[in-house]
Amino acid sequence: MAGGWADLSMDLLAMIANRIELPKDFIFFTCVCTSWKIATTLDHKFDIFFTQTPLLMLADKHDDYREFYSLIKQKVTPLFLPEARQRHCCPSEGWLCTMDDSTGEMNLLHHLSRTQIQLPSRDNLMASNGLGDEVLWDFMEKAIFSASPSVTSDYVLVVNYHADINRLAFWRPGDLNWTNIKMNNLGAVMGINYYRGKFYYVTARGEFWVFEVQPNAVEQHLLYWSQHDIFLQHSAQYYLVELSDKLLFITRFAHYPELHRYKTYKFKIFEVDAIKGELKEEDEIKTLGDSAIFLGFNTGTCSIDSSKFPGIKPNYIYFTDDWYDKFSYFDGAGRDMGAYNFEDGEVESIYPGSSLSHISLPTWIIPSQIM
Repeated sequence: MAGGWADLSMDLLAMIANRIELPKDFIFFTCVCTSWKIATTLDHKFDIFFTQTPLLMLADKHDDYREFYSLIKQKVTPLFLPEARQRHCCPSEGWLCTMDDSTGEMNLLHHLSRTQIQLPSRDNLMASNGLGDEVLWDFMEKAIFSASPSVTSDYVLVVNYHADINRLAFWRPGDLNWTNIKMNNLGAVMGINYYRGKFYYVTARGEFWVFEVQPNAVEQHLLYWSQHDIFLQHSAQYYLVELSDKLLFITRFAHYPELHRYKTYKFKIFEVDAIKGELKEEDEIKTLGDSAIFLGFNTGTCSIDSSKFPGIKPNYIYFTDDWYDKFSYFDGAGRDMGAYNFEDGEVESIYPGSSLSHISLPTWIIPSQIM
């Protein structure tokens, strides 16, 4: 035929693209050449996974599909993902750390390729800390990678979980077991992140800890202990977020009315000086500039430059439900979601419907490379 594959008509390319059934094939399609990539911008069913902005993975619906909501496209796209059915899901680096509540089976799952990496089980996780049937399992709070499994096999996975009390453990590719991280902190781990080659976490008592996973040991020390009255708040959550190469400490405040439904109304931000080992308590950050921050339950917190993504508002914090008694609600949790305008303090809606669950709440996930 005359011309090459790059010269096929836009209408024909769009027709071919819309017959693609798997999201990873859709991504490969866009990589062929510029004209093929342009053709896929025509309202394709997988177009939201090509934006490279955080997507809101909606609550589990007890079937083989998970729905993803795009803030940019303002639409919901279902994705066939039976591996995540009725499983707790903790996203990090575009992957999901999943756990079956009935069997305790744990895996890493890439939501687009459906690639899975088997992890040691929940029983193994409990045994790593010397725990047995006498200790009640509560839930997995967060999973944090040192690097994405999509780009390297040299990474560390740290999980923060509740089993009677708050605990930490890590796993590396090739490990047959979870390794418990001995904790000397007094308060429960509230926020954790990976920053400049080390893991940092903050506790409910104002302790800022840092640790490194070495080949044969975990080196951990107390970075700073804050006496700020922000740690005396009753309805508050704490996060650590990297923004413009700085480590930020974010506090989220909520009202707790008679119906026992938390409602977020304010955020405060301070910088953590990892070199000096202090929290800059006298210099509260009043603006995020062009950046937007995403945080919430089970979410590896992140920030992006909103100027590059129409539909993502600058100087906003996008949040999902993240309160510890969330699973006690008779109809499920997931109500306390929104976008906080850092300029005027107003909270706006981010999703036009309701998305509730007892198992896997709405959470942010960032599209990443295909395996």
